[in-house]
Amino acid sequence: MHDTLPPFPLWSFREDVFVEPDPDQGVIVVHSRWEDTVLPMPAPAVVEAMRRMSLGPISLGNVIRSGAERRDLGALLDRLGHLVVRSFGVDREQPLISVVPLTPQAAFHLPERPPVNPVRLSRFAVLTTDGGNYLLESPLSHHRVILHRADALGHLGTLMRPGPASAAGPETRSVISYLMAAGMVVEAVTGDPFQRVEFAEDHDPALTAWTPIDLMFHTRSTLGRHDQDFGVTYPLGEHGSVEPVVKEAAEGITLPRPSWDDLAADPPFSAVVEAHRPAETFSEAAMTLTDLGALLYRTARVRSLTGSPSTEATATTSDRPHPTSGDCHELELYAVVDRCAGLARGVYHYDPYHHRLNPLDGDPDELLVSANLASAPPVLLMVTARFRRLSWKYNGLGYSLVLTDAGALVQTLSLVATALGLAGRRLDGPDIEASAQVFRLDWRTESSVCGYAVGHARTASPEDGYPVNDAEWPMLAAALLA
Repeated sequence: MHDTLPPFPLWSFREDVFVEPDPDQGVIVVHSRWEDTVLPMPAPAVVEAMRRMSLGPISLGNVIRSGAERRDLGALLDRLGHLVVRSFGVDREQPLISVVPLTPQAAFHLPERPPVNPVRLSRFAVLTTDGGNYLLESPLSHHRVILHRADALGHLGTLMRPGPASAAGPETRSVISYLMAAGMVVEAVTGDPFQRVEFAEDHDPALTAWTPIDLMFHTRSTLGRHDQDFGVTYPLGEHGSVEPVVKEAAEGITLPRPSWDDLAADPPFSAVVEAHRPAETFSEAAMTLTDLGALLYRTARVRSLTGSPSTEATATTSDRPHPTSGDCHELELYAVVDRCAGLARGVYHYDPYHHRLNPLDGDPDELLVSANLASAPPVLLMVTARFRRLSWKYNGLGYSLVLTDAGALVQTLSLVATALGLAGRRLDGPDIEASAQVFRLDWRTESSVCGYAVGHARTASPEDGYPVNDAEWPMLAAALLA
């Protein structure tokens, strides 16, 4: 650290900003990822300062001399605050830290006074590395803080627990000021040494229900609070390494297929929707292979492929009964069978192309126990995701799409099971280590995301509550299905 040296501020634009003077029109155009801002042509020294800022961090005092120029540049930078990177350094080598705006709403204002109460790092701040710098981010902030040098990390160590900023040296106090302006450091609501140190973010009703990782996932898998590439960007290249649209499978057990006439005998759709209730517990009755085959065929089979079976994986999509993102169909089904007439107890992978179950060597008890259900279901369908089926195409929202697709599949399973006279319940929070071992998977490329237990329900006790809107419909629907 260099606490014997006075820190000095540095200014620059985001790396994607381009400054274009247009003397003929008497304007200067500032191009950015969000907009093109047209401004009246300022004084030559101000134009030069903006040009240099587009190349990297500068000390404004090296360019701006007069008070009028300083005021003009200050007014422009206030208007362009969402494009301005604020840094400071302690020598001429490189900045110590930089605060980068991430959104058009970003506003950076250094505290008007030093903090008088204890300060600490926000519990929502997350430290990562990009291979060259440390990055400090928070879902509550419109900024990213870049720690350019290893000694910058030492300042964060002083912020892991509440403490007075006044006890720190000038360099650390400058770091604290910049991090407070960026929303990474918070000040306690009171400085009374005889009271417990408390911070507003720990008692804010809007935040107390969030964990840092959940809130970060929410803000980074949606738009509005980050500047990362997002959407269909093909981050791995259009022909990146990706699994085939249908997972390779060995010869297996051919499942019975329902006919169209079987489907025609289904109860009305509205009756199925109203009659569905999650099974509290399962009876000892076994499922039949016919029911299991019908359930899988009607929810997850491959109906058709685009291209041909030899087409590159990234260029091939499939059509199946349940919706998925971009028809990529990253989800796989594994059947953990406890009792099913016509099928040995064990673990199977469902082949949706050939409508077969391929036996695996895993122990079903490992997953039935880890499911933590009140009673063992006849069949537990585990849903896994082959992540690269989406990540080759989508940036930023791939995993959120996995969860959306998994919900659509489970809903489809629930409705079809109800139409077949079966009962089921969703399994949340699967044990990804247990399923990876049982299914012989590398959890980093394919992992469990949810499950669906299915069979025959025990007679359920009447639900407590009071009627609101047509509460009798489920009973009427159940009578139609009986």
